[in-house]
Order: sequence, then structure tokens, then C-alpha cells
Amino acid sequence: MVRVAFQTADYMLITMSLMILAGNTCYPIFLRLIIWTIFKLLPDDGERCGDWKVTLRFLLDHPRRCYTNLFPARHTWWLLATLICLNGTDWAAFEVLNIGNSTVTSLTRGARALDGLFQAFAVRSGGFYVVPIANLRIGLLILYVIMMYISVYPVVITMRNSNVYEERSLGIYADDPQAKKKEEEQSSLNNKTLFGRIKRTMTNKPGSGTESRGYFVRQQLRGQLAHDLWWIVLAVLFITITETSQFERDPVDYSVFNILFEVVSGYGCVGISVGLPNVAYSFCGGWHTFSKLVLCAVMIRGRHRGLPVAIDRAVLLPGEHLAAAEEEDAQIRLDRSVTTLNRGTV
Repeated sequence: MVRVAFQTADYMLITMSLMILAGNTCYPIFLRLIIWTIFKLLPDDGERCGDWKVTLRFLLDHPRRCYTNLFPARHTWWLLATLICLNGTDWAAFEVLNIGNSTVTSLTRGARALDGLFQAFAVRSGGFYVVPIANLRIGLLILYVIMMYISVYPVVITMRNSNVYEERSLGIYADDPQAKKKEEEQSSLNNKTLFGRIKRTMTNKPGSGTESRGYFVRQQLRGQLAHDLWWIVLAVLFITITETSQFERDPVDYSVFNILFEVVSGYGCVGISVGLPNVAYSFCGGWHTFSKLVLCAVMIRGRHRGLPVAIDRAVLLPGEHLAAAEEEDAQIRLDRSVTTLNRGTV
């Protein structure tokens, strides 16, 4: 029976779980909670405290104007609910899918529950593990691959969905005349070329009347799954070709699934590895140099995906461009309000 350090160290596992959450997936939630707590604890009287409360109130009311990872209350609650569902799924799968697995059932019931919870937190961001990953059931490992791949999606989608400038640039405002004009010009140009017609048919882009926040989220998911997935596929292909000799020598340890697990772990910036028998390094430590370079490129790509773009309000520098963007945004909102009011009166 293989044991891993800190399997039964309750204080260590609980502390590390909180640090993993606060430092990665739940960072926006902890940040807003800290700001809200300080705001509530500060007294209303006093000139100095009053200035602090005004500042904190502004942060809570306009979070995305100040920081990319500070979200409004509604988006923060959505992010919390999403993370609870994902981590709850990992925890339940760890307990259910490992029934009869001596690696897990050899632990006491309390240690098994805490280890499963810690593993659920760490598999999407921390990279730590308290049970031998290679000894877990294959169904759970496949679930871990999926969770590592989608680990960044909740934060990235929330970040993009809370940025009004990016929404406007993508034509999310259906009543924006500039967006409609650009859409018509682009559609006319696409219809004149064979490539444009093929692209229009394959993308099946809906009209501006059906665009909304829900459509924006779907576009983000489709873009991430369609574009970033190529990095995983190509990396697995190149590494598999390079490690053909290793696979022929040891097809179990150098299986395609183990390579996929390692690549997705690196792409998600997680760090979990199935490892190699009788060695003190991760699975990629036994690869050839070219395979390691491919994995390094995948890690860099995964680390920098979903960065805020230049039109993000939290990264715009004060100046004429910022003032003009705010005026245009205010005019769009005013036009939408007037249009909605006129429709209601009619």
C-alpha cells in the first residue's frame, strides 16, 4: 500500500485547501468578501473613516472599473455557485468512483472524506495530491482531465461578461447603430467571396437581434473550446510521435491517456502528474527533450489565455480615449433606454 505525506494531517489539508482557493479560483470571491467585510466594520462617523468607506463603496459598486479580478455582486455569486458545483462534483466522484479501491478504502472514513475534498480543490488549481494519482480509477482520472481543462473558464467568462466595453465591441448591444453598421458591412463583404460564404455557413452567426449576455457567454465557451483545444490535440500528437520508442518499450506507463493527462495538467497550470514507477520525478521527466519543449509551450499558452484585452475598462489608462469610450457607452445605454421606453408606451 502506497502512502503519501499528509494524508491524515487535518490541519495541513484544511489550511492548504483555503490557500488554494484564495490564491486561484476563489480569489475574486475572497477579494470582494474582504472589501465588503472592511466596509461593514468601519464606523460611519469620522472624517478619515468616511473617506475609507466612500472608497470601499466605490470598489463594491464599480469593481470592474478598478480591477480585472474584482466582480460585481451578481457575477461573484454566479462564480461561487459554479465553483461549488465543480468542486462538489469532484468530491462526490472521488468518494463514489473509488469504492473498492484499496488505495482509498485503506484510509479511515474521516481521512477519506477530507482527502477527497482536498483533492477536489487541488485538481483544478493547486497541483497537490494526497493519494497516488496513478492508482485511482480511470473514470475519476478522465473527470480530472476535464476539470483541469475547464479550470480557468468560470473566472475568464465572468471577467469577460462583466466588461461592458468588450461586450459593445462584440456587438452585444443590439441597438448600437455603429455595431449594426459594421455588421452589415462585414456581412456584405463576406457574401461577395466564396470563403466568406463558407465561413458564414460554418459559424452560423445569429443576427444582432438575438445577441444578449447569454449569447456572449456561449460565444466565449465556443471560442475557448474550439480554439484552445487545438493546442491540446497538436501537443498530444507531437509528443506521442516523439515518444513512440518509449511507448513500444512500456505501453502501460507511456500510454496516450497518460500523455493527455500530463498535457492537460500543464495547460491548465495545475501540475498534477501520474508519475513514473521507481523514480522521484513526474511523468514528463522521462520524455525526450523535444516533448518537454512542446509541453513548455503548452504551459505558456495555458498560463496566458484569457488575458484582458486593450478595451477592458480596468486596463484603460486615463485620457481622451477613455473619455470618448465612456461617452459612447453612455450614449448607447441612453439610446437603449429610450427605445425600450418607446416600445413600452406603444
